[in-house]
Amino acid sequence: MAPPSPKRPFPRNIFTNLSKLECEYFLEVAHCTMHAEDPEDVREALMLFQNYFSFTKSLGGLVHLGKDGAFSGFNNVINASYPDEWLYRYWKNGFADVDPVFKSALHASGTQHWQAIYQHQPLPSEKEQAFLDAAHQFGLCDGITTGSVDHACGLATFCSFASEHALDGGRLLPLVEYFGYYIHMALLRVTPHSTPKMDRCINELSSREVTILNWMKNGKTNWEIGKILGVSERTIRFHIESIFTKLEVTSRSQAVATAMEHGLPALHGLPSTG
Repeated sequence: MAPPSPKRPFPRNIFTNLSKLECEYFLEVAHCTMHAEDPEDVREALMLFQNYFSFTKSLGGLVHLGKDGAFSGFNNVINASYPDEWLYRYWKNGFADVDPVFKSALHASGTQHWQAIYQHQPLPSEKEQAFLDAAHQFGLCDGITTGSVDHACGLATFCSFASEHALDGGRLLPLVEYFGYYIHMALLRVTPHSTPKMDRCINELSSREVTILNWMKNGKTNWEIGKILGVSERTIRFHIESIFTKLEVTSRSQAVATAMEHGLPALHGLPSTG
């Protein structure tokens, strides 16, 4: 994916309404993002921006696009502070197909204020209303999403900052948009670019299996995962055998590779639902 033009003029107007301390905050998060070398560095930068500018949740990631430019799959989403249960529902229920902000972000590069998008939407379908209702239940009442789309390469990057309250879009939207450039570059540096095989079998995984897969991805042994989740090593082996069967793989490394290719949400403590 080609990076945005480096000849952009400096957006001085963005900073005129910020205090001196807020300007220092932005310099800090921009510095951290420019020097990010792995997903954990990007996660820390997202958290800094979130905390400094009064958001409550944040995440970023890379998206694969189909030939028609439609959503094809996530790739290694970096979750800073979104609830595990929400990410699991979003992924499991296919909310990416009905989320008006996400769909708008994938259509063209730019920045979206959630409430502005919601207010200009026609009467939502049953599934769209289910998405909006679920988002509010998790405190995702308003937010700003910015992204960069390259249809020629079939890739897009995005980052989202959410709040439990209405946001001052006029003040925060251009700031998020400018910060999004640094996140875009960082995501391209640290995210694997392998094309996902969109086999539907991965959607058969239970929340407990998704959680175990994430601990496997982090290098934990069966014994360590059992201790973390409070179950026996034998139970973990049972779940891993089920994961292998559903993903049609024969090893932990293959299972982890498949999980990363599909942008499996990073869940590290979700209660079992199956």
